Amino acid sequence: MSSGSSMAQQAYASLKRDIIRCRLRPGDVIIEAWLAERYGMSKTPVREAINALRREGLVVVVPRRGTFVKPTDLGDLQDTYRLRRLLEPEAAVLASQRASDEDLDRLDALSAATVAENASRPDLNEANRLLHVAIAEVARVALMIPMINTLHEEIERFLNLRGELGRPPYTSVNHGRLVETIRRGSEDEIRQVALEGIERSRQYMLDTLLSGENDSNGAGGPGRGPARDA
Repeated sequence: MSSGSSMAQQAYASLKRDIIRCRLRPGDVIIEAWLAERYGMSKTPVREAINALRREGLVVVVPRRGTFVKPTDLGDLQDTYRLRRLLEPEAAVLASQRASDEDLDRLDALSAATVAENASRPDLNEANRLLHVAIAEVARVALMIPMINTLHEEIERFLNLRGELGRPPYTSVNHGRLVETIRRGSEDEIRQVALEGIERSRQYMLDTLLSGENDSNGAGGPGRGPARDA
């Protein structure tokens, strides 16, 4: 691997983490020079990272205005949950059929991590995503894994934005039940528990957006400058 490629991958990972964890909030302006200084590298790998994240949809280019972190959007959030309802119940059913004992123990550990008492809110939100991705991995359907990861990255970003704005955290009570149902339940029970968890999360997200709890930088268009160091 060339050093240039390695630096671009490092820039990509750092910038994506900053966006997902809302160190760069939705609507924030993306400035190559500022990011290069933040990450201690030249602007070239930063530019490559920005282009990669633009292709993924986390960065948007507004003609004659600049490059920004993608704002949160009610329509996108609704689509995220539509896709979750299609994918995740089937992933859970397949996981129940294909999981080894080691796989199930791993899911138990990841479920516990989503409610760890001493973890930070961003770490809890990341653990939520990793659990759902792990269920897809145990299902052994390769195409499903990146799709579910992408859906949960958007949810993780929204939850982290709430933390940045000082809002109360979202606490899932469904993860342990879901893993236990994957371990012992019937197909119908697994689908039901998965759908109940998705609907509970969806309602929480929509209530938050529709209540106007996000500030204009979180749900609106570009506005804020580079975030403070975090």
